[in-house]
Amino acid sequence: MAEAVSAQGDARELARVSSPPRALRPALAVGSYAALGLILAWSRLGGLGAGFCCDETIAVARYVRGGPDEIFGGAYLPNNHQLFSVLAWATSSLAGESEVALRLWSALPFLAGVVLVTVWLHARLGALPGLLFLFLATASPLLLDLSRQARGYGLAFLAMCVLTVGALEATRSGRAGALVAFCAGGLLGLLTLPHFAVAFVAVGAVLATRSALRVRVVVGQSLALALAALWWSPHLDDLLAGARQEYGARIEGAWLASAPLDQILIPALTMIDESFVRPSAASLVAALVFAALMVASPLVRDPRPALVLVGGPAASVLAFWAAGAPVMPRFFSFLLVPLFVLVATGIAALLARPPSRSAVPGWAVALAALLAVALASGPRLVEIPRLPREALREAASAIRAQSPPRGPVLAHLPYPHDLEFHLARPVTWVVTREDAAAACSGSGPAVVVMEAWRLDAKSFSCLRRPGTRHFAFEQYARGGRVDVWFLPPQA
Repeated sequence: MAEAVSAQGDARELARVSSPPRALRPALAVGSYAALGLILAWSRLGGLGAGFCCDETIAVARYVRGGPDEIFGGAYLPNNHQLFSVLAWATSSLAGESEVALRLWSALPFLAGVVLVTVWLHARLGALPGLLFLFLATASPLLLDLSRQARGYGLAFLAMCVLTVGALEATRSGRAGALVAFCAGGLLGLLTLPHFAVAFVAVGAVLATRSALRVRVVVGQSLALALAALWWSPHLDDLLAGARQEYGARIEGAWLASAPLDQILIPALTMIDESFVRPSAASLVAALVFAALMVASPLVRDPRPALVLVGGPAASVLAFWAAGAPVMPRFFSFLLVPLFVLVATGIAALLARPPSRSAVPGWAVALAALLAVALASGPRLVEIPRLPREALREAASAIRAQSPPRGPVLAHLPYPHDLEFHLARPVTWVVTREDAAAACSGSGPAVVVMEAWRLDAKSFSCLRRPGTRHFAFEQYARGGRVDVWFLPPQA
């Protein structure tokens, strides 16, 4: 009886907030959905034919081209988002290797996830929360960057969308379909990213607090975890060793309380990928502002929906901190789903308040946050679909066209294997001034390729050689350009 009363209370709570006091007019809602939807689709699907970049080159060269033998039998690297690797290999085997085709396995699942959560919010809480979630998912520079890459982040985002909607529906109705969605989302995420398990287990623990759901949650979750363990079984030892990799920054104990926001939410609204998070007073202020917006959400008034939304991010941060594992914001990008739901519903609740003196501060904070997000994301929404992330495919094409096929190529790049991927031959990595001096000591023709990194052009004395030709290729990451110099033989 007590369980039935609790379930009825969950349902009444969601129903009570489903009709905000100041609902958007239908025409305005439809127009806003259309505008944001067009921006979302264009920003994710435009320019997908740019050359592979960064971790994409590792995923394609090692796993897509290597096939199942390498995906399941080779040494594991965190670059192996295993479900994506299998889908990309199958696509390449059937249709040939294509930047567009492989990236669609990230972009389309991401779009599907955004649509799912937007529709659910619209149906349960009204148009304004749906529009605000759509705005945040569209505007996030980190998601804009990741969801276009030939990696598994789009699949993981879709998985968390399905899991979150299924879990919230389960707290509302307890229906079997909601639990199936929760477990299906969890399995999809587990097959893509192994650390998705932390959020899956945390949210499942919240659902299991309802006795009417407990057995079904435990059975469904156990089945999903067992299938995932079988899927990852060839790499279990490597997965444990992967926690000791050094790429990223460790979560500091002094910042643990704010980490779910300043390690996940704030970077996603201000940065693209490959940005290291260094908590500061400014990030703490931003975290407090967004925490205040989340607290205004009607979904935090009932413990279960609140814990469903905060459990995954909090547990994931705690697990990485306890393991001492370095992190990057992209590792947690799928956890933006519940956080964006909280921010969107919190801002909507503040903006829906009737005009009064007490409502003005909430309006001001909500509108200021939205304006800050729009200003941070606007330039990225324009340049990312238009430019390659890294223009090394264009640089390699120029090198093949204008230099001897076996001439030396001197690369001052943070990751020279990206250039080797497109050039299909080794390059000489130049890191220090001593390397630059040694590289310039030769008298024959050579090519120098540079990104903004440790050295500048003045460090290469040979760039002043008479007859040197210089080309620059625009990109949106890693300094905004790639410079290529073609050096003639020294007279």
